[in-house]
Amino acid sequence: MGYPSRWMYGLIEDGLRLMGSEAHTTEIPATVYLVLITGVVPWVVLAVSGRGRPYDLGIRRPNRYGWRITLVGYLISVPFLIWMIRSEGFATPYLSELDRAGPTGFTLYYFVNMLGEHFFFHGALLAVFRADQRWPPPAPVAVDATNTLARALQWIGLVQPTRGAEGARRVIRWSGLPAGCLPAIAASAMLFGLIHVGKDPRELVLSIPGGVALGYMAYRTDTWLTPFVLHLATAGTACMMIVASG
Repeated sequence: MGYPSRWMYGLIEDGLRLMGSEAHTTEIPATVYLVLITGVVPWVVLAVSGRGRPYDLGIRRPNRYGWRITLVGYLISVPFLIWMIRSEGFATPYLSELDRAGPTGFTLYYFVNMLGEHFFFHGALLAVFRADQRWPPPAPVAVDATNTLARALQWIGLVQPTRGAEGARRVIRWSGLPAGCLPAIAASAMLFGLIHVGKDPRELVLSIPGGVALGYMAYRTDTWLTPFVLHLATAGTACMMIVASG
């Protein structure tokens, strides 16, 4: 944590102490700090620039694919979760934090951490890295497939109209990704990977392709809330696996 971060963190601690808050003296300042850094500050900066409408930042209702893609994403994630938690050093920091903070403090901190993380990486940054610094119009929704495989793929948002497109643009349209979103997904995924530097190697390895998948999922379901729910579900599953395995 750099000097500005330490200063802000200390300021929050002092403020809470003045208000007489003694419970969870570590978790409360950390949680408030996360809310400010990943939520309030980015939103204020974008609002000052005229791009702070919730709709422009991906705060929208999930489209018809939202919970379908979340379910499929979760099922795909499970084998990778099993591989990740079997890494020798993966569980240690999480179990240490759980023992120190207790179940309530641990859950509160990581819930707010993930909420802010996904608003920042899959809401604000997916707006900032687009040419117009806003989220795109809703992604296409086509349900006109005639064969069984295509209908199954359309059920999760694929096999979208590609008329007039060629090469990579054709693939992008087929995937249902709105125009102009691929660079934003790549940039967001790289930064998402960087925040995992220093964590267990398997978690780091999975973070970049995971960041790409979550960015696609956000745009495809028309909200950053679905990546948040998926990450919450996979993290909760990993924690239960860790505790169950001792």
